[in-house]
Amino acid sequence: MSSLTAWMIALTLSICAIILTAAANNPLLHMIASGAVSLVFAVTAIREHNALTAAGAPQSEIGSSTARNIGLVWTWGALGIFVTYAFILQNHWPEWWHFFLGFAIAAVASIVFSNMLDRDAKAGRVDDAILKVGRTLIIAQLIGVVIAVISMFVDGKFPRDVSYPDWAGCNIFFFGAIAIAAISINALRSAKSA
Repeated sequence: MSSLTAWMIALTLSICAIILTAAANNPLLHMIASGAVSLVFAVTAIREHNALTAAGAPQSEIGSSTARNIGLVWTWGALGIFVTYAFILQNHWPEWWHFFLGFAIAAVASIVFSNMLDRDAKAGRVDDAILKVGRTLIIAQLIGVVIAVISMFVDGKFPRDVSYPDWAGCNIFFFGAIAIAAISINALRSAKSA
């Protein structure tokens, strides 16, 4: 099965899980679905990264895998928020599109970076400057999601009651951030030990 096909299947199933639980207006089920999806994404990304590292794959290929899997999480978050608030919980949270737009930009940037590294890997090149930029972006992204998760607890936004219009978005954001943090920590740990 091609990588694109696997992506489409993963996104379709994961979006279905979160929109069905959002439509049921059940924050606990939605939280469980969001957490399960994020866990699967993180475990899959970490296993792929570790397998490539163990096989002695070029750093460009390993970096491409990390960026692609992070892009998948951002894409899931963007689509999840879009579908949930544009079609399921309409007119409930007017700021949803800000988060959709931010997640979509992060997804596109991750995928573009992954494709850039993939081209290098296929050409047999390793561009140390690009890899250093990627490491810096991973560190910045990790710091950002850790700060965001901490602020969600401080602001009382997680867990979120259904009486707040952003409850579904908070679940998606929280668990997506945890997945991105796990993928990022694994990539940084692996790079440090290499």
